[in-house]
Amino acid sequence: MTGFQSGMKKIKVYSACLITVLAFTPLAYSQEKPAVVMEAAAALGGLDVINQVENITMIGYGQWLYQFGGANITGSEHAPLKWQAANDMRRIYDLGNDRFQQLERRNFLFPFAASGGHNFSLQNLILDGDIAYSIGGLFGGNAINREPEYASSPLYVDGVYMRRMWMLNNPVVLVRTLLEEDTIISNVREQGTETLIDVRLPQSYEFSIGFEKQSGLPSWIRWSHPQPNLGQINLTTYFTGYVPIDNLLLPLGYNTELDWREQDYFKIYVDNYIINGEIEDVSAPASIRNAPELVKSPAPQITAAEAGEGVWRLNTGTIVFEFEDHLTLYELGNPNGLAVIEAARNLVPGKPVTEVIVSHGHFDHMQGIRDAIAEGITVIARRDNEGLLREMATNDAPDFPDHLELNPAPLNFIPVDEHLRLQDSQMTVDVYWDRANIHMADALFAYVPEQNIFVEGDMATAAEEWQWWGDNYLDNIEYYGLEVDTLAPVHMPIMAHEAAVQMVGEGVARAREHCAAELEKGNYFAGCPVQSKRF
Repeated sequence: MTGFQSGMKKIKVYSACLITVLAFTPLAYSQEKPAVVMEAAAALGGLDVINQVENITMIGYGQWLYQFGGANITGSEHAPLKWQAANDMRRIYDLGNDRFQQLERRNFLFPFAASGGHNFSLQNLILDGDIAYSIGGLFGGNAINREPEYASSPLYVDGVYMRRMWMLNNPVVLVRTLLEEDTIISNVREQGTETLIDVRLPQSYEFSIGFEKQSGLPSWIRWSHPQPNLGQINLTTYFTGYVPIDNLLLPLGYNTELDWREQDYFKIYVDNYIINGEIEDVSAPASIRNAPELVKSPAPQITAAEAGEGVWRLNTGTIVFEFEDHLTLYELGNPNGLAVIEAARNLVPGKPVTEVIVSHGHFDHMQGIRDAIAEGITVIARRDNEGLLREMATNDAPDFPDHLELNPAPLNFIPVDEHLRLQDSQMTVDVYWDRANIHMADALFAYVPEQNIFVEGDMATAAEEWQWWGDNYLDNIEYYGLEVDTLAPVHMPIMAHEAAVQMVGEGVARAREHCAAELEKGNYFAGCPVQSKRF
C-alpha cells in the first residue's frame, strides 16, 4: 500500500502557516499550506526565486528497466535484469504553459530481434495541460498520436496521468504545484527523519511526498499506476545530490523504484539544467486537441484462422485447442484477457476454456493471466515459473482494481518439467520444454502429433528481422524427434515449416551482417557474434 491509499480516503486540509502572496507572483496561491511545503520552497531557493521560473530544461541520460523486470532469462527474482538505454535525454518543464516534454533516444542493452530496438530512435512524448500526445512511436517515426489518460502494457506505462507524474518528478515543479490554490494536502505526519504528506490534484490524481526534516528538501514522490501483469505498480522517485543551479537547488540524480521486487525502474543522471531558456512550443495541434478522447483499454477486434482440425490461431496470438468437453489455450498475450477468453468460447459454443499454457515468463507473453486466474482457468507453465505466477496472482491492485482484484481467486497451477501430454479421444497436445533457448530458460512449446502442428512463442518468431537464437527451433524438433508441417506462432501468422526455416536462416544472416557492420565501427553490440551452427 502506498502512503496516500489510506490517508486520502478522507480529505482534510492541514493549516500550519499563513503565507503572503508576493505582488509579482503570477500564481494564485492558497492562503493555507502546511509549514513543510513553505520550508521546501525556502530550501529550494525561496518563494520569489521558484516563482520566477518559467521553464526548466534538464539534460542527461538514463536507463529503463525492460518490461518492469518481467523479461529476464528466468522468472527468478535473482535473475539479472535487462535494461534499455535512454541517451540524449531532455526533460522540458514549461511551467508558464503547463506543458511537459520527454525527449530521449533509446537502445536496448541486450539482443533485440528488430533493428528499431537498437537504432536510438527518438522518443518525443508531450503533455499539454490535460492532453497527451506523441510524435513517433516505440521505434521512432513522425506519426502524431493522442494518448489516453492511462496507457498500460507489459513494456511501459504512459498517458496523461503518467506524464503528469513525470512532470512532478522535479522538485521545483512539485513545490509550485503544492502551492497552487486547488491542490489539496492532507495527512501531514512524521516518519523517522522525514515529514510526509498526501496530495490530491484537481484531476483527482493522488500521490505522496516525503521531505527531509533537516534540509526541508523534497526527498521522494510516490504514486501508483495500473499494469496488466501485476494489476497495479507503485512507484517512488528519490531525489538525490542537490546542487545549486541559478539560485535554485536541484538534484543530479533521480531514481524511480518499483515496489514489486523492490527493483530500480528508471534512473536519470543529470548533466545540466537550463533555467528560463529558449524552448520549443509544443502546444497540441488542432488535429490532436479536437481528436476524440481515447478509451483506456479498447476491446480488441478478434478474428480466428484455422491451423488444423480443432486448432485455431486468434489474431491476438492465442492458439485454441478443442478437446471433447473443453478448450485449452496457448497464451492469452493481450491486456484484455477476458476478450480473448470470450472469443475462444465463441469458437465452440458450450465448451468452456479450462486451461491456458504459458509459453514463457516474459510479461508480454503473460499478460491476461490475471483475468484467467479470476475466471478459474488452470495455468500450465514450466515449473520454475510458478513463483512468478503466484506473485502475479497475489499482487494487490486497490487503486486500479482489475478483474482479479474484484474477483479474487487462487492460482490453479500444473507444472511441466520436460513433457506433459494433454489428451482425450478428440485431441492430443504434447507440451515440451523449449531446451537451451538463450532468450528464455523456462519456456514451453506445444505440438499436435496427429497433424504435425508446432506452436511456439519467441522460438522462431520473436521477429523476422534479426535471429539471435536461430538454431533453437530446429534443435528442439530434432531432439524430440518431431515431424512438423505447420507452425502456429504467437507473434506471426500461421506458416509452413519450410517457410519458417527459411525466415530464420535469413534472419541469422541479417544479424551477422549487423554485427559485422558495427564491429567495423568499433562497436560491440550485445548478442554479437551470432551463435549458430545451422545457418
